[in-house]
Amino acid sequence: MLVVLLLTGFTAFGAGLGIAWWIAHSNARSTLNKARQEASSILTSAEKESDTLKAKVIHDAKSTLDHKRSELDTREAALNQEREALERDKRRLKHKSERQRKKLNNRNRRLNKKQNVLFEAEQTIGLLHKESETVNRQAKKLYTEVDKLSKDASRHLDSLNAQKQSLDAQQSRLRELIHERVTKLEVIADLTQDEARRQLREELLEKAREDISRELLELKDQAQITAKEEASKIVLTTMQRLASDEAESHSTSVVPIASEDVKGRVIGREGRNVIAFEAATGVDVLVDDTPGAIVLSSFDLYRREIARIALSRLIRDGRIHPGSIERTVAKAEKSLKDEIYQTGERTLLDLKLRGMHKELISTVGKMKYRTSYGQNLLNHSIQVANLCSIMASEMGLDPQMARRAGLLHDLGKVLQESNDRPHAIVGMEYCKRYKEHHLICNAVGSHHDEIEMTSLYAPIVQICDAISGARPGARHIRRDEYIERLQDMEAIALSFDGVMMAYAIQGGRELRVVVEYSKVSDERTRELAVKISSRIQDELTYPGQVNVTVIRELRKTSVAR
Repeated sequence: MLVVLLLTGFTAFGAGLGIAWWIAHSNARSTLNKARQEASSILTSAEKESDTLKAKVIHDAKSTLDHKRSELDTREAALNQEREALERDKRRLKHKSERQRKKLNNRNRRLNKKQNVLFEAEQTIGLLHKESETVNRQAKKLYTEVDKLSKDASRHLDSLNAQKQSLDAQQSRLRELIHERVTKLEVIADLTQDEARRQLREELLEKAREDISRELLELKDQAQITAKEEASKIVLTTMQRLASDEAESHSTSVVPIASEDVKGRVIGREGRNVIAFEAATGVDVLVDDTPGAIVLSSFDLYRREIARIALSRLIRDGRIHPGSIERTVAKAEKSLKDEIYQTGERTLLDLKLRGMHKELISTVGKMKYRTSYGQNLLNHSIQVANLCSIMASEMGLDPQMARRAGLLHDLGKVLQESNDRPHAIVGMEYCKRYKEHHLICNAVGSHHDEIEMTSLYAPIVQICDAISGARPGARHIRRDEYIERLQDMEAIALSFDGVMMAYAIQGGRELRVVVEYSKVSDERTRELAVKISSRIQDELTYPGQVNVTVIRELRKTSVAR
């Protein structure tokens, strides 16, 4: 029973708790809903207020930012103006400093020139003082001698006056005696004076005719004796002139020009440009009335080609003065060396040869500007190479090796600086130096029988060389002798101490020698010209005469920076 009551009580208590919880839960839900509604309304109003405040703050911030931006733009514009003003001031100061520096440099150059002029003037004044002292001493001696001579002359005049008076008296007496004797002769000869004169004149004329006829006979005999000798001289002179003209026709290059005004620029003021060009290249520049052309004359093909390239570039550039001439000549020499190497490569390509050293290729290219007995050395070597190839093929040998030996057989003529050693030996040693095949080296060295032949390639090269050189019109021995004489002339000048360069120009009629200023003085310049001309006269044989011109020039350079 108690248990039932307890269970009933617990049940009632649980039901009461459930009802209380349900009532409390319902109240709480209604309160929560009401709070949610109030919160949403508060949030809505807060969002509206926050949007209003945000818009206001953004507006205020934008206005403030625009104001500050305008202020910054104003400041930036002011700063840009100040910067431009500073740049202008900086450029103005820089230009001003450059002008000042140029003025200082010009002033320094003028001062250096004046110092040089003063130094030369001091030297000249010293020389003039020495010369004036010498002249004064000589003048004193002359004054003494003049006084002595005047005294002697006065004594001689006195004696001559006395002699004249005695001669006048003797002449008057002689005239009286002549008159007396003429009168006596007229009486004795029964002839007047005019008749005697006429007879004497006839006798003198007859004697003069006899003397003249005798002289004419002697002159005729002498003319017959010397006629053959004179005729030989005339023939030899004609032959020499013909040889000179022939050599000149083979030793000139023509540079075309667009107008005749170029000739004036090439000549330069007082001929300075021509003198500088001839001194730099060693060729003779002929600027004459030939229309549209300037002629370069030199027996050396290499020097003449450098001069032709340099003059063509100077004419195209238009700026012709001694400084640009030296630079252009140096550039022309460099470009010619490159062209020589390309010529060697092109020759090897045409002959289908490969694997040759660069120095040998360059030497092959140099053959283009060398001659042998008037025959171009490169054309001769190519012809010999082709002939060797044909002959080797017919004999069952290697045509490429024969072609290579034929091309290199006269290599020593390019390398040969003197006539002491045969060109075949020089070429053989050069080929050995650059590892050419021993059969090729033997063929090069033995093609003139200087050494023993060890293979069939050697006689092939010898035979083909003779075929190429012995054909009619291939070689001109006289022209080669002429060039050798000019080279000997230059060698004589270069053998003297202090000589830098020597060029034979004007077809061998003039030798121009350039000496070092520091080693050769003015007095020794005159002495050197005499010594060179004396050695040429003693050691060489040549037609006409050779003018030796020795040039001593002081040149100083400075760089303006």
